[in-house]
Amino acid sequence: MPTRKGSKDRRVQRAAQPAPVPSKSKPAPVARPEAPTTVDAAAAAPGKALRRNAMFPLGINYYPLDAETQSADEWYSGDVGADLARIAGARMSLVRVFVSWKVLEPQVGQYDEDAVERLQTVIDAARNNKLQVIVCFFADDRLAEMLDVPWGKRRDPRSDSYLVQREVALVQKIVNRFRSDTAIFAWDLANEAFCSGFSSAEELESWVRTMREAVREVDTERPVIVGIDPETLFRHTGVDPRVAIDTCEFAVSHTTAAYRVYAAEGPTSSGPSTYLDSFLLRSAARDLPVLLDDAGVMSLEYSPAEEAAYARTVLYSAFMNRAAGVLARRYRDLDTERREPYFRDPFEVLVGIADSEGEPKPALAEYEAFARVVARIDLRRYSLIQERTAVVLPAERYAPLPNLAGLYDPRACLQAFIHAKQAHLPVTVARESDEFGGYSVLIVPSAFSLADETWERLRVFVQGGGTLVCSYGGGDAHPAIREIFGVEFLGDGGGREDLSCRIAQPDVLGPLVSFDARMDIPNFALLGHGGATVVATDAKGSPLLTVNQLGQGRAVYLVAPLERAIAQGDAWATPAKVSHLLQTVYGAVARASGCGAPADCDQADVEIAMFAGDEDDILVVLNHAPDRLTATLAFERAVGSISDVRGGKPAAVDGTTFGVPLEANAAAALRLTYRSSGDVG
Repeated sequence: MPTRKGSKDRRVQRAAQPAPVPSKSKPAPVARPEAPTTVDAAAAAPGKALRRNAMFPLGINYYPLDAETQSADEWYSGDVGADLARIAGARMSLVRVFVSWKVLEPQVGQYDEDAVERLQTVIDAARNNKLQVIVCFFADDRLAEMLDVPWGKRRDPRSDSYLVQREVALVQKIVNRFRSDTAIFAWDLANEAFCSGFSSAEELESWVRTMREAVREVDTERPVIVGIDPETLFRHTGVDPRVAIDTCEFAVSHTTAAYRVYAAEGPTSSGPSTYLDSFLLRSAARDLPVLLDDAGVMSLEYSPAEEAAYARTVLYSAFMNRAAGVLARRYRDLDTERREPYFRDPFEVLVGIADSEGEPKPALAEYEAFARVVARIDLRRYSLIQERTAVVLPAERYAPLPNLAGLYDPRACLQAFIHAKQAHLPVTVARESDEFGGYSVLIVPSAFSLADETWERLRVFVQGGGTLVCSYGGGDAHPAIREIFGVEFLGDGGGREDLSCRIAQPDVLGPLVSFDARMDIPNFALLGHGGATVVATDAKGSPLLTVNQLGQGRAVYLVAPLERAIAQGDAWATPAKVSHLLQTVYGAVARASGCGAPADCDQADVEIAMFAGDEDDILVVLNHAPDRLTATLAFERAVGSISDVRGGKPAAVDGTTFGVPLEANAAAALRLTYRSSGDVG
């Protein structure tokens, strides 16, 4: 069901926001009655001295070394105060710092008090700049050798009982020293590079519980987190960290270089790659607020403009998909030594939002610009509308090889998520084990197999009024499809090199069109009549798309694993008509279930998020395309006026349609007021 239980309360408690500061800005364009109104996203100038949004903090990972030529002893030896002042000047409020076990405990049980004072200096500098600190105890940045205690004798710090005891002592020393410091926001037990060394979920859970209890013996109030993304860690190591994460107060989401290659390799400014961060964010969310960290590109091969475009996309995607805040990957670019060939580690952190000399890059300006926008959106007054559509990630994803579901299911679910976004739906990601009662539409994309108990729960879901969209995954179909989808499974017809669609029942599932497309389809279910309505067939008349009424709900069946086929092929070259088929079906079933898009939009590459208020709403739109476009939005309710959230004169609409011009990978946040029913247009 929808997530983040209690997260809003935690964020409200962090700080009270002062009243908005009035701003001077240019007037927005005036609506023309003969054409849709257009509001220029850059028409209103930002106000002066804007506050931070305390309920959506921005921050940075502040690593201890900035050059490969530095030694571990130079841990935080630079001009920390100047760096943190620049970070605070960009309207950031969080900074994650990293403890060096090697520096703090050079001999067993003997702590270097000068090093402890150096950490105190970092925390003091953060406080002086009105920053709060996340202290990470055990982190591997592949550079500073923070974990390489010389007396460890190469024993594993994750499993060796003696080293774990020394880790407990280090944690309690640091927590006890800083527990009363108001600058401390949270304790981070470890980052993902460190946790990637665990060999089993049980070993990871035991270590996390041990460290968490060590913190709680000294500090019972501040949040405890472990900086791992459940999907990326499992993909890299085969260790399922979800139970360990659930013991903490925050969850963390991020992508890694290896996971991007696996799920959405390609340009960062277009295509599936621009949705990957929000997909992983949704996948990580359960009953905990989720902090999106390590935001930013992962190699030095990108231009400053590309880095900035990617930063902008991630920031707005996070805000539009219920993140509790965002942390950039690092502050300064790592000053690397020349080496050939270049090897990119899945967890190395090279690229910052300032260059190696500390000079701001365009990406830093994107953080400041974004902070100015979200500062004007009071999250106590405006709430993101509830997601009642969910893409279901099957439990088979966690099955070991030779089961191939773990290789294909996440990518198929990503494609389903993207196409739901392109249908402009409020959509999230659910696990097969989650309760389904909070949703109206469930999408099960190309799953190989679901548990018998899941099929029964899906049957109950549909009979109770829900809508289920399922695409065939290959092999034998479960007997439950006879009752749920109203079809007889006659076998797997094998692969095809073409996909043909012939509409048999127009407008039953939206404005579908007939087409022929060149596309490799790995499986095709052969169906016999079982009572379902055949909405579309292939070129030979075999059912392609069916819909069945069951109890109070409907079940839609697609006989080909289209989401998996898109993911297995070139996702950037998917035939437009195939994408249109999925977008149309997803949008139509959600609309019929009362949870459709908050507004119709003529541009599939524009993501929409609506923050509802009591008297007005905030509409945030994000262009995922690398080209300038104008998105025409149409509402059921008549809009009286629109204005940039940063200020400026409202532009009159007095109708249901207006346009929003968006630059490549740009976003706009608009305040909407509505015309009352008694007003005359």
